[in-house]
Amino acid sequence: MNELMETIMHRRAIRRFDTRQIEEPALQEILQAGLYAPSAGGRQSVILAVCQDKDVNERLGRIK
Repeated sequence: MNELMETIMHRRAIRRFDTRQIEEPALQEILQAGLYAPSAGGRQSVILAVCQDKDVNERLGRIK
């Protein structure tokens, strides 16, 4: 099994996060991957939002 399939097959949801900030180069690479990720028939527009503020993230997590 190639590395990509290995990653997909063993992914998991994370509910607790590390408090460390993602460094800018890594964050840019992650966002770039998100922009090129497939969508349903390529018809969905992509909106990516990044927030590394702990308080804001906690407030967003409480929104239902």
